[in-house]
Amino acid sequence: MGILRRVGTALLGMALLLAIAVAGSRAASNVYFMAVNERFVEMTPENMPMSVNGALYVPYIMLSIQHTGINLGVSAQYNTSRQTTLVSDGFRSVVFDLQSNTAYDAQGNPVNARAVMRNAMVFLPLAWVCSYFGLTRYTTNWTPYGTLVRLTNSSVVLSDADFLDAADGLLRDNLASYQQAISQQNQPSSASPSQPQPEPSEPPDSGSTVYLAFLWGDTAQAIAEQMSELGTPALFLFTPEQLAQQDSLVRQLVGAGHSVGLDLTGNTVAQCLQQAQQGSQLLADIARCPAYLVRADGLDQAQRAQLEQEGWAVWSATVRWDSPATAYQLLGRLSGSRANYVEAVCDSQGHAALSAALQALTGEGYRLLPTLATDL
Repeated sequence: MGILRRVGTALLGMALLLAIAVAGSRAASNVYFMAVNERFVEMTPENMPMSVNGALYVPYIMLSIQHTGINLGVSAQYNTSRQTTLVSDGFRSVVFDLQSNTAYDAQGNPVNARAVMRNAMVFLPLAWVCSYFGLTRYTTNWTPYGTLVRLTNSSVVLSDADFLDAADGLLRDNLASYQQAISQQNQPSSASPSQPQPEPSEPPDSGSTVYLAFLWGDTAQAIAEQMSELGTPALFLFTPEQLAQQDSLVRQLVGAGHSVGLDLTGNTVAQCLQQAQQGSQLLADIARCPAYLVRADGLDQAQRAQLEQEGWAVWSATVRWDSPATAYQLLGRLSGSRANYVEAVCDSQGHAALSAALQALTGEGYRLLPTLATDL
């Protein structure tokens, strides 16, 4: 009997261990980690990839160079006010409209794909995006902690096996922080239901909202470096002729996460559309970058509306920072009651004042935001 009892106890222990292992395996199978090339993207309860009707959906930030620092050849930008996500490879584009649950291309044709919103994060169907644009490669790899979703381009260095080996500690730590966050979310509030709750305070005044666009000049590179240090991508505008002459600088701007747009000098819609087509092709050849943002200062409001109907996002300045002026004078032109679309020339004459004004925009009283096509 003693031997049988010990055998039974051992079998029970093995069964318990097996059950624990199976439960752990099931838990891990529901967890997705993310990486882009050799860059590990931290997984949180808000951005963890998910399966929707059998299709894998990933947060749009995996395609955003502003979030990963890696240009995959496909970019994604989200407009919070319009609830739309723009995905483009420089030649084709798709807009996912979260409000109407639709998607359409640059010509307005419907597209058979849908984005999903969860916890204020937009998720995109990964296999569909890769198939439609044909540029980005992705793999899914099982690990003891969960499934790693990895996007790669031609610049990737490590194989999946080598990356998994190098990232083992990151996966383990990320899973622990994820589980802790989930646990904190599930904890009941410590406040008693009968205890009166404090009234929410009024949100502080966020100050003047500012979007920036820079016309090319001899200090453009210095301005771009300053904007990168400030942590805010900006819009740089080039004529088609300037694009051809400044191809190296354009690649640097795109690589740093800035937007590059076209400065159209035509006086008619037809002239501007011709320049836009020329500049768009140049930009795609130079930096594999989409061209959606244009400036058409020679057109009136009705003509600019025609450009927008043709699919272009038109930059229209509400404030011009001209030289010469002091930083104080430049900042004094901003409005606190509406968004400020500020245009400045990158020239040496006004560089000192412009640089000081840009530095001031990161302080209290201002909201310096990236200038994206979806915000115009």
